[in-house]
Amino acid sequence: MGTRILKNYVIREHFKPFLLGFSVFAFILFMGNMTKLVKMVFLHSVEVLSVLKLSLYLVPFIASYSLPMAVLLAVLLACGKLSSDNEISAIRSSGINPVCLMTPVILLSILISLFCVKLNDSVLPKATYTARKLIASIGTRQPSMFFPQRTLIETFPNYVIYIRKVKKDRFYGIHISEMREEGLPSSIVAREGELLFNTGENTMTLKLLHCTIDQANPDESRQYHRSVLNEYRIPLKLPSQESHAFSKRPKDMTIKELKKKVAELEKKKINTITLATEINKRLSFAFASLSFALIAIPLGLRVRKGSRSTGFGLSLLLIIIYYMLFTGCQALGEKGVIPPIFIWLPNIGLSAAGIILIFKLK
Repeated sequence: MGTRILKNYVIREHFKPFLLGFSVFAFILFMGNMTKLVKMVFLHSVEVLSVLKLSLYLVPFIASYSLPMAVLLAVLLACGKLSSDNEISAIRSSGINPVCLMTPVILLSILISLFCVKLNDSVLPKATYTARKLIASIGTRQPSMFFPQRTLIETFPNYVIYIRKVKKDRFYGIHISEMREEGLPSSIVAREGELLFNTGENTMTLKLLHCTIDQANPDESRQYHRSVLNEYRIPLKLPSQESHAFSKRPKDMTIKELKKKVAELEKKKINTITLATEINKRLSFAFASLSFALIAIPLGLRVRKGSRSTGFGLSLLLIIIYYMLFTGCQALGEKGVIPPIFIWLPNIGLSAAGIILIFKLK
């Protein structure tokens, strides 16, 4: 009975730090995306309702990243508080192993990991795909969204566009490469330009003012012909939601769909390393909560002073180390340098270190 009461007490001690950590990390991630949402409203005059829908589609992404970090912070703060208040010493003196009281914490981290598997497998891909379709729909009503400043724009066939400054539907400092099936591309430079919308059609016209056009001589590639024009118009076709540009990408697929795609590509002898890495990434990242809990328990129980500040510091350090290793393994896996299953190494490393430290606790 006494052990059960202590376990319930330990769980209660984890509850508030978990809510605090989840709220803080979710807020940070949301504010990181808030700038883009605000720009949609004020720079592109996108409807507030559409922006609110996009913000809702961010919830699965935010939850996927915030839950493991919240588990790590909660365990470090709760265990650190128990240790610094000498409650762990009192528990030891009563003949109870404090590690045994952490069993519910480990079980809860497993449940959170299983929840994250479902979240990363189905909810997050569907939200990502729906958000991309919504952005495409917004783009047909607000075509200027397809023209971010200081970015290479490759949305439109045969054209690569760069715009130095965008002010509503007015562009300044425009550089365009027109790709051709044969020969070198043409270069178009314009001082400014604007969009002309074709009502009822899935097209628009980019009107360029004060521009120069350099075209390679088809007979002699080293010779260019330059034209100076006061006005030049380029017809552009908006990508539709049904086009290849908005077909499902690996991030938009469930694990079942990814495995099906892998099987199809393997029959055609096509490299599936990227898809295999995506599958392992989804699963390994979901179990980050369990790995964080295993390493946080022994570290938290060793804290003696300044439990809150030490807990925050340790959590940030572990998060940085984990995500650096995770991102590195993902990049190497996608390039084929290491097998995709090696993306589990950060989880295995943290879990193994945690288990070893737990056994060393007295």
